[in-house]
Amino acid sequence: MMDVEETKPKRPSEATPERRPAPVEAVHSRRTVTLILAGLLAGLLLAFMDVTIVSTAGPTIISELGGLSLYAWVFSAFLIVQVVTIPIFGKLSDLYGRKRLFLLGVVVFMAGSALSGASQSIQELILFRAVQGLGFGAFVPTTIAIAGDLFPPDRRGRVQGLLFSVNGVAFAIAPALGSFLTEAISWRWIFYINLPVGVVSLIVILSAFKESRRPSATAFSDWLGTATLAGFLGLLMFGLFLGGSTIAWESWAEVAIFAGGALLFAAFVFAERRARDPVLPPRLFQIRNVSAATAVNMLRAVVFFGIIAYVPLFAQAVLSGTVGDVRNVIYGFTLPLTGGILLSGAAISRFGFKTPTFIGATIVTAGLVLLTSIRPSPSLLQLMVIGIPLGFGNGMMIPATIVAFQNSVEKREIGIASGLSTFTLYLGGAIGLSILGAIQTSAFASLRASLLAASPSGGPGIFFKAKDAKAMVQWYGRHLGMDIENSMVLFTWRGGEDGKVQGATVWSIFPGDTKYFGEDGASFMINYRVKDLDGLLTALRGEGVDVEPKVEGTPYGRFGWITDPEGNRIELWEPPKVDRQPEKATRME
Repeated sequence: MMDVEETKPKRPSEATPERRPAPVEAVHSRRTVTLILAGLLAGLLLAFMDVTIVSTAGPTIISELGGLSLYAWVFSAFLIVQVVTIPIFGKLSDLYGRKRLFLLGVVVFMAGSALSGASQSIQELILFRAVQGLGFGAFVPTTIAIAGDLFPPDRRGRVQGLLFSVNGVAFAIAPALGSFLTEAISWRWIFYINLPVGVVSLIVILSAFKESRRPSATAFSDWLGTATLAGFLGLLMFGLFLGGSTIAWESWAEVAIFAGGALLFAAFVFAERRARDPVLPPRLFQIRNVSAATAVNMLRAVVFFGIIAYVPLFAQAVLSGTVGDVRNVIYGFTLPLTGGILLSGAAISRFGFKTPTFIGATIVTAGLVLLTSIRPSPSLLQLMVIGIPLGFGNGMMIPATIVAFQNSVEKREIGIASGLSTFTLYLGGAIGLSILGAIQTSAFASLRASLLAASPSGGPGIFFKAKDAKAMVQWYGRHLGMDIENSMVLFTWRGGEDGKVQGATVWSIFPGDTKYFGEDGASFMINYRVKDLDGLLTALRGEGVDVEPKVEGTPYGRFGWITDPEGNRIELWEPPKVDRQPEKATRME
């Protein structure tokens, strides 16, 4: 394994046999550099806010566009495309210049934002979110590379810390801004808001950033490596996002996806070893700092994205936290995150990137120990306190790992290094979230099975209209365990103190254009019988279901209410304990 000094560029002896001298960089005044940094900050704010702001408008988007069963792809399409394209655009910025790639990326991202806001169907929204991901993949790693070009190795830490401090700011303000725009104007403005910010970034970089021509740069030639890399990452990401939700992990389809990904990865390695100018040179991973930073970045991403995704969910589902409580829990992580980023950036100039990385990893480990050792029902304040070391430690590692990548290569390869730092972060996050999601799904499925009774009870027929019948069938099957593959089920039940009262209930979902109902249709479903109301409500909150906070106790049992994605209010009934449990549901022949 090769190693390099922390604050020195990569030694010429480690360069490729066919070397291209680094270009003479244009000289910028201090004022101009400040303007360039402002333009880069605006671009990163644009990118990082979009990662979280969209989730706040989810229910509103579904109510207007429909397509509940496809909604997850609004996020997946954005992430998959950026992970596939980031390393490719990093290489292209080395060959064709940072400025043009940055401008191209911002323009594409803005176009995707405008089209997403104008979407008339969920399919259009998914497509245009993929366009946003393409722009993200171009300008985010290029932003990091521009900062690496502007400053010498011993000053990159402070600058990267300043740039990525906007990450914590974006995570803090995006949910509140998204909620405001959705409620006060329209959900479409969570996309349109990107346009003025993007215009500012474009104008500043276009006018202030001067980039020298790269006379010795060669044309891009590694088409085979690029194709196999894109294919491998595409199949890997599809496998991770489909597994456990659309396709069972143990299914042949899932095995085939990962097997195809493995074959393409082998082909990619083969192509890169023989390419004259590879898109992702294998020799980079022979540098100890690069390989170590790759591992640290991917492991850190599991923690980072896991906390952002699941700790707020825990606060809401298990601790019954309000929207304000969940926001405070997020602040307990993101504010220390920002502080850690800024402190690490300053520390790198004095101590190098290894010391902040080690300190940050130690602090995160301590935070994880605290997180796993808390009692089953901690307070919201405890979650906020535990978020401090997790956020601060993560922040310490962000600029340190970026500088580790950039300072370990020659200046002409800073684009590849910057792309690799961003690529490994999001790839690690995707892998981590898929693993944590599988664990969560399994846990909630086991819990739900023990909480649900087998059937509803009530009148002889309970019906209501559905705008998207197929999606609603899947929703009720997933969250309430209803076996309605053919859109109709016969539930048999017993009740009464002696268990001798018997009955049957037919339950169906009809498409929204069914003519047997009035314009409004029925807006409720009565008496879905459950074994453990409190436990079921907790599980449903954890799955993101809209659960009303009140639970009503009566001599006839306890009642709670949930709302499905199309606005139907559903009553859940837990009979008195003296009542006997219903028999298992049977399908109507």
